[in-house]
Amino acid sequence: MEAETVSEIGAQMRPMMRGLSQNANQSDMLAQGNSFVRQFPPQAALTIASALSFANPFFLPDVPPQAARDLSLTLDNFAELTMRAKLTAQRASQPNILVACAPKSASTFLQAALQQALGLHNACLFTATLDWASAAALGANLREQEPDELSLIRNGLNGRGYVAQHHARCSPYLARMLTLYNVRPIVTHRNLFDTIVSMDDMVMQWRASPASGQYGYFNDGLPGAYERLERADRLLILAQRWTPWLVQFYVTWKKCERLGLTKPLWISYEDDFLGDKQVLAARIADFIGHEFADPVGIAAALEDRSEGKARRLNKGVAGRGKDMPTEVRDYILSAAGFYREDEDLTPLIGHDLG
Repeated sequence: MEAETVSEIGAQMRPMMRGLSQNANQSDMLAQGNSFVRQFPPQAALTIASALSFANPFFLPDVPPQAARDLSLTLDNFAELTMRAKLTAQRASQPNILVACAPKSASTFLQAALQQALGLHNACLFTATLDWASAAALGANLREQEPDELSLIRNGLNGRGYVAQHHARCSPYLARMLTLYNVRPIVTHRNLFDTIVSMDDMVMQWRASPASGQYGYFNDGLPGAYERLERADRLLILAQRWTPWLVQFYVTWKKCERLGLTKPLWISYEDDFLGDKQVLAARIADFIGHEFADPVGIAAALEDRSEGKARRLNKGVAGRGKDMPTEVRDYILSAAGFYREDEDLTPLIGHDLG
């Protein structure tokens, strides 16, 4: 293929991949993708179709039966290609970062700051999509966000590294997977009472936006009448939905750390994010490695609040849950109390459990 043709295809491919990656209309997405493939010479079709399939997990080219047979793989072929991809991703010298986070713990802000400071790609590790925007557009927000191996391989082959931000509990399996693919986990957490109040603000903002559209329920999984309920009822719904998960999230990472399966960098919303940004930046740079991370650049990115709304930085304060209704507070303490013998929950509850 001539260099000019390759350049032309590349110039058209990038916006096409981006558009296709967020097209949730299956028939329209397939029609667009196949029409695009047919614009180019046959010798380029395989490369183009492969790129579009990489952009949207639901795209497969419309090819004749014989062509499909010519492209078929055996299980042995698949095993070899998978091993080669795993080996390449495992040996790649690039910074791979997972911000494993409790909701509303400034994790979106942290991810954006690391992208800015380190020049990294925003990865989604629990779907075979280009990034978080693609995953959300295709209706994946309610999925459990534990990273899967296909996505770890995909992003581990990008040649420059990535930062992903997911509400992911830990497990021995996940811890070993992160070690295999050289993923550095940063675990963020926040006071549970403040978290629930902040989550309510976030959901109310979502529900007020026309962008919630047909997939609104699949963004938060909450009742359709949520925004019309009294605040006490809204907070109780959130507490019942999230308290067990938030406690499990914290406990699973602590247990896997004690087993020697993972060594995460712990970041507290109250002590670290609201504390000295230069100290936090130095800790992050030490954790990621100074060959990839400059503490000065990270500190500057953490101090930058110019896009606070886009990065979901709501109030940026502690103590928002102090006026929480007694019924909601009692539920949170009761649910968390069952784990008192498993882990010190002071970072999540304070000293209220005794």
